[in-house]
Amino acid sequence: MKSHTMLRYIIKLISILILSIGTSQENIVSKQNIKLEDSIKINQKYGIRIGVDLSKQIRMLTEDYSGISLYADLRIKERIFIVAELGNDDKRINNENLNSNFSGNYIKAGFNYNFYNNPLGLENEIYFGFRFATSKFKSKVYDYLVFDLDKYWGQGRVEDYIEYNDLDANWIELMLGFNTKISKNIFMGASLRLNRMISQKSPENFGNLFIPGFNIVTEDNNFGTGITYSIIYRIPIIKK
Repeated sequence: MKSHTMLRYIIKLISILILSIGTSQENIVSKQNIKLEDSIKINQKYGIRIGVDLSKQIRMLTEDYSGISLYADLRIKERIFIVAELGNDDKRINNENLNSNFSGNYIKAGFNYNFYNNPLGLENEIYFGFRFATSKFKSKVYDYLVFDLDKYWGQGRVEDYIEYNDLDANWIELMLGFNTKISKNIFMGASLRLNRMISQKSPENFGNLFIPGFNIVTEDNNFGTGITYSIIYRIPIIKK
């Protein structure tokens, strides 16, 4: 009788030990998961990034052009970046009809939304972006061709230096781009842009053939396109 009582007592004790071990293991796994989630959150870096548009330097090798474009963004949400761009363009247009120059500064501000779902540990982006842009610039005309419709006097090139100052333009940009992390805190990316002119100030009897930041302007067409190739460095200020 005593042996049966002792046996039941041992069985209960073993059952209690098994339950306690199982509970403790569940707590350990739960704590490990919490630590893992915390470490994942810590690895999400919310720092300022700065960069330069390399397409400007490529154009300097193939065109009568000089310029620079600087880039900066700040990650404020998991998928949202506030973006600013600042640049300068100086473009010479010299063809059979006109010899002119356009130069000035521009600034763009807006956001990027990253719709790419990164695997764990990656920080790549495929994004949709929006910018509002404004430019202040001037143009110079060195000489131009006069068209005589009746051709009595023939066609002649007129050398008459004219400078137009205090010109401006405003437009919006929609873009699709990507950024790829190539090493710690260094990214490379590219974007395709569609520009829509909102307003521009142009001289009388002379159009804006080129607007800094917007690119080539065509008559009776308020749309333009652009492409960028960027290298970006992140300053890891905040971690979440």
